[in-house]
This record gives sequence, C-alpha cells and structure tokens, in this order.
Amino acid sequence: MSVRPTVFAVVNQKGGVGKTTTAVNLAHGLARLCAAHDAGHVLLIDFDAQGNCATSLGVPPNDVNLADVLTGRGAIKDSLVHADRSADGLPRPNLWLLPSDRRLAEVKTELVMQEALTNAMAIMRPNEGSRSVPLLNLLESRLGTLTQRFAFTIIDCPPAHDALSNAVYQLADAAVVPVKLDFLSAVGAGQHIENVRRAQMSGINIAIHTVVPTFFVKRQVQDNQVLESLIDAYGVKVIAEPIPKNQVVPESSASGGGMTLFEYAPDSPAAESYQKLVERIYYDR
Repeated sequence: MSVRPTVFAVVNQKGGVGKTTTAVNLAHGLARLCAAHDAGHVLLIDFDAQGNCATSLGVPPNDVNLADVLTGRGAIKDSLVHADRSADGLPRPNLWLLPSDRRLAEVKTELVMQEALTNAMAIMRPNEGSRSVPLLNLLESRLGTLTQRFAFTIIDCPPAHDALSNAVYQLADAAVVPVKLDFLSAVGAGQHIENVRRAQMSGINIAIHTVVPTFFVKRQVQDNQVLESLIDAYGVKVIAEPIPKNQVVPESSASGGGMTLFEYAPDSPAAESYQKLVERIYYDR
C-alpha cells in the first residue's frame, strides 16, 4: 500500500505542553501502522535545540546532525539515525531520526546573520546574483528530497516562533498543535495557530490539521472548560481526543533507556488516546 509523502509539524509556542512526547509517539505510532500496511518508513526530525527526541527513543545521535545539514557542512546520510532497537526487544524497523543538539540554536543565529549580509550585499551590488538559499526556502532546499523518501515526516518544533518557523511551515503540509488544558497554554496555542494563519496569508501552503488536548483530567472543571473553549474556537473536527494525564507518560521515556508509550504501557489510557491520534493522522491526511 503506497502512502503519499506527508510532512507534519508539531508546534506550540509554549513549552511543557507535551510537544516532544506527541511528536515521538506520533512518529512511532505511524511507523507501526505503516509497517502493518507495508506503507513505507517514517522520519522524525528534531528541530528543537534541546535534542530530546534521541533521548526519548533511547538512540545515540551521530556526531553529524541537523545543524550540520542546514549549513551544508554535513551530509544527510551521516546524520540520519535508525531508531530500531531490536537488540533491546524494541523493534522499530522503519523509524528514522534526524537529531539535533544545542548547536542548532547557534546555527539558526548564523543563518539569520548570513541572510542579513546577503541582503545588504544585494542592495550594495544589485547586479551580482546571490547564490545563497533564502531562509524561507532553506528547509525545503536541504530536506525536501529527503522527506519525499518517507511516508510520513514528523517535525518536533521548538517552543518559540523563530527565524526559521516559516521555513518549517514552507516544508510542512500541515500542523499538529498539542495544547495543555490550562488557560495560558491555550493562549499560547492560539498565538501559534495565528502565526500559521499569517503564514497561510503570505502564500505558504500549510493547514492546521489537528489540535491535541494534553494532560487532560476528566474530573477537573478547568480542563473541561478549556476543552470546550478549544472546540468553540477551532471546531470539533479539528480537536483530537484528549490525552489523559498519566504517570506512565513521563515514565516511558525514562524507562528502558527511552521507550514510547506503545512500548512501555501499550494498554494505558494515554497510549490508547495516542493510537487514536495516529489513526486520525494516517487515514485523514
């Protein structure tokens, strides 16, 4: 069964909302489903300088990573990490990771400065053509061919709107927005969704695919109120089933040197909710 290559950016301007947890479990869940349907491989791109995706999966990153790929100082083939851990009893035969580390933050600053210098030179010497790739098109230029080799690509974005955010939106087909069910997190999600809508207005073809309520406690009045406000704001079709607050969620990445919920607690309510999200993404692109 062939699947059209699709890129999803997991975004929220506020930290602590379960963004990386969502990205990692979504990527692994899609890889499991793709394997079951013989539908290809899945790529997880860590676009957050904290570099937590490798830790969450329990795989060591290479010396070369996303920072080197973006600057052209490293090749993609040297940066990709196979997330399979069959030797540990955690088979992930079709899941791959493009990791990052703190150097990514430095590289983003470097790229912004390079573009500013290029623009200044273009003003001073208008007859000389520029050979550099504009920031907006940088990820598409560096990673576009790579993402076409995977059935799904999941990008774990940083908790901020930075100079390369629009480049992520340019590469991605759609956004998945995890939202912790408290007022401030909902406000942060609204800000990020507004950024996506501004990108749409500027001609970037990205859609809000799914808003994922996280840390949901059914008996908490505030959680239900915020959930209702999200439904009112974005429509019931956009809101995924809430991910319940559960101790197994933080435990999973710390156990076994890095496990997903599908490996650590596959029968837990949180794993079941993430499985529904996976199926939602897989079957409704």
